[in-house]
Amino acid sequence: MDLGFLALAFGLLFIGGCSARVVTVSPGPLIRVEGQPVSIRCDVNDYEGPSEQDFEWEMSRDAKGPKIKMVSTFDSSFSDPSLSKRVASGDISVVRLQDNEAELKIAEVKSQDSGFYLCRTTSTDSVISGNYEAQVQLKVIPKTLKVSPQTPPPVVLEGNDLTLSCNVTQELNYPTYLSVTWLVKRGTTSEEILTFGPQGDVVTGSKFTRRYLDGGLRLVPGRNGLFELVISRVTTSDQGTYECNGTEWTHESGGKWTKIVESTKEMGTVTVTPTGHFLNVKASSSSSSSPSVLLSPGNMLTLFCYVFADNLPVLSLEMTWLADGREIITMDHSGLVISNTSSNGAQAKRGQATLERTGGGEYRLGVRGVSGEDGGIYTCRVRAFIEKGGRSTGGGGRWHLAAEKMSNPVTVKVSETSKYHIFTAVNDMGKEMMSTSTPMDVF
Repeated sequence: MDLGFLALAFGLLFIGGCSARVVTVSPGPLIRVEGQPVSIRCDVNDYEGPSEQDFEWEMSRDAKGPKIKMVSTFDSSFSDPSLSKRVASGDISVVRLQDNEAELKIAEVKSQDSGFYLCRTTSTDSVISGNYEAQVQLKVIPKTLKVSPQTPPPVVLEGNDLTLSCNVTQELNYPTYLSVTWLVKRGTTSEEILTFGPQGDVVTGSKFTRRYLDGGLRLVPGRNGLFELVISRVTTSDQGTYECNGTEWTHESGGKWTKIVESTKEMGTVTVTPTGHFLNVKASSSSSSSPSVLLSPGNMLTLFCYVFADNLPVLSLEMTWLADGREIITMDHSGLVISNTSSNGAQAKRGQATLERTGGGEYRLGVRGVSGEDGGIYTCRVRAFIEKGGRSTGGGGRWHLAAEKMSNPVTVKVSETSKYHIFTAVNDMGKEMMSTSTPMDVF
């Protein structure tokens, strides 16, 4: 045989092999929910002829059953009469995405749409080569997704926990998966807090990632479709309208996760009462509730500061005593006591101050060996902090200053006995009979 002829034949086969038409559709089977939109893409590659290709869609109830013509990109009369109304209304349509790609769209898929869908391309090739059609199965399942949220408390004290409970279920007759998402809406915008699923993983909204890592958000999966999200130590920034979203997914060929139906329900509006609305601070002496205390030099001064709050157990308190507006001593929210007295000047003449916590909201100030320098107007200042987390990341925690309050004033007077008063007695004739001098307290 002529070697030239063999080379030509081999070359033609090689060229034909490289340009064989390839038609592909979305990998299946596709599982979709009744009443939801469906899109099936079809594309063609390695073809000859014009760049813009035409597409026809047909379907059959069974893999080898009779075909029903649906829609075409070039023939408006292509549709079977049984589908003409759905095509005319736009419920069934075909959309060209690119010259070589088109998409079959069903606006509201019905149970009778289950079947096998065939995408066919017309030949523009000089030689018939490759495949000109591709088929995928569509399974339409009933909508069984149910989202039932529990109403959260309408009012929560700042620093307390907020539990958001939501029940998300579906019938287990189909190979689908669930996810649950909590959202908070302020104004007209909803923001995602946390999503659990469909692969059992947790995804947080961008503004809540650090809080989740710090332990401020906790997911508590329950039984029978109950999921709980606990928001720890809420602040006023957490108030808003909360929503629960349930989504049903299918895991398709190629590892792609596809959302097939979802439902979002409003849970309720939550208002967070600021700590400052119910935080109260009272100062008093150990002997009485009198607004003033009288002492002699060298005496011991004892004052108490009482803190009252409905959410006291979740607060970390910083306590500071002041005299005439000057800070004397502080106990920070970790319990560390810091003395603010100086060893120089007038401060050196003041008594030695101590501060201790004697109860949940009770602090005792003690000043030993008072002098005149210790007199003045005493007040206690309380700063209430709420921990925002951070310990899980290796730090010492982050804190939110929830409120600051000042107590009522207590006046402290320290007497001095350095001056005398002369008492003179006279008789009826106006003559002086005797005179004495006695010490007098001077303030």
